[in-house]
Amino acid sequence: MIHVICLKWGDKYGVEYVNRLYAMVEKNLSIPFVFHCLTDSSQGIRSEVMIENLPDEGLHTWWYKLLIFKKGFLGLSNQDKILFLDLDIVILNSLDSLVSYSDDFCISADTTADNYNSSVMCFVANQYSYIWESFIAQKNHIMNSYHGDQDWIEHIYQRAIIYPKTLVKSFKIDLDSKTPYSFGSLGRFFRKKLPFLLPKGQVEAPKDASIVLFHGKPDPIDVMNGPYDKYKYAPWVKDTWL
Repeated sequence: MIHVICLKWGDKYGVEYVNRLYAMVEKNLSIPFVFHCLTDSSQGIRSEVMIENLPDEGLHTWWYKLLIFKKGFLGLSNQDKILFLDLDIVILNSLDSLVSYSDDFCISADTTADNYNSSVMCFVANQYSYIWESFIAQKNHIMNSYHGDQDWIEHIYQRAIIYPKTLVKSFKIDLDSKTPYSFGSLGRFFRKKLPFLLPKGQVEAPKDASIVLFHGKPDPIDVMNGPYDKYKYAPWVKDTWL
């Protein structure tokens, strides 16, 4: 069985992000699945989603993602597969090839092709428990020393398979999403004051990718109704989400 997992901690993302993600998965995954949300607040989440209350581990934000590597997580067996998805992704095409790509640990690429981005991860349950065990044994040191969960995962396990760009693309890196002349903080200041300086044109939706991930700013909501800072308008985000 495929178990799709997302994390909603705090109030950065509302319940609509969970509900949208479920709708996108339901539309694009033909393999039977169960959808779980790890959360500290379940109010408003659609009934099809299995609510998994976050345990008190003294963690915060993205560090809770590492729970998915814990042995016995959600009582899953060694025949179950976990697909973790961040809330701020856009699913455009079938996820079947992404889920079946490999039985080894797969992860999306970050801003450079060789670095990990934990927005998308897929692996067989209970196979990488040392990622969690080594983290929780020294969690305070790690959370103070590393920027985020994906940096720790990359440090402790360097043999992950990075998904090809035919499956997962970055809005920032892989699409023609931004003006080539941003002029740094000065350009940002003037684009805020003078909207006519915002970039013209639209970002074309990739036809081959299953997922477009958004790391940092902009979020999908920032570009679905018009341009945002140096980034172009991406109308397909709204078409996909609504």
